[in-house]
Amino acid sequence: MKKTKFEILIFICMILLGLGCFLIATKNNQYNFFEDILSRYPEENIAGTLMVDLTHDGNDELLVISQDALEITLEIYAIIDGNPIVIYKDHASDNHAGWRWYYLTVVDHKNYILQYTPEIWNGIGNYHFEIFSFNQKGQKEILETQELPYDSIHTSEDNKQDLLIKTQNFKAIYEKWQTNSIPLITIGNDPLTGDNDNYVLEKKSNIE
Repeated sequence: MKKTKFEILIFICMILLGLGCFLIATKNNQYNFFEDILSRYPEENIAGTLMVDLTHDGNDELLVISQDALEITLEIYAIIDGNPIVIYKDHASDNHAGWRWYYLTVVDHKNYILQYTPEIWNGIGNYHFEIFSFNQKGQKEILETQELPYDSIHTSEDNKQDLLIKTQNFKAIYEKWQTNSIPLITIGNDPLTGDNDNYVLEKKSNIE
């Protein structure tokens, strides 16, 4: 039997209403999962939390920054197959091996993590950063990565100008990303930019 326009409209509204209820239930379920995860942390250790879509599927992931006497820990949780899973974990500290800079950045209206690490030991090392998100299986997907091998000790006089140019180019690219990003963790001493930071995201949460 041929449906009238009114019946078709009612049918579409019922579908949209059902979809809306499903999305609300899914979102509430996510919050319940994430609140349970946060309850496992000592409250005094949580330096910051953030709900942000890092898998670009319309659902938020949970980003937790915790801090104890030794180090800062960044963990990112996603709901995969109905279970909360840690899809990323890293540590930062105020000793040389733990220097990390983490930012939240946006590209084409999508959220990404910017991670930067200077690995310089007595004038020799490597500067590197990468911008990444995750797929719906929780696997890291890199949008951009840059690195600068650095050796100011064994570089000949003839090659020092070339090293200087490469350093300036790398610094310009990194600082362009840094300027347009929100800091999450910045800690350590960076000879490249002159930054000497000891900062973590202020203790707050966007989980309601």
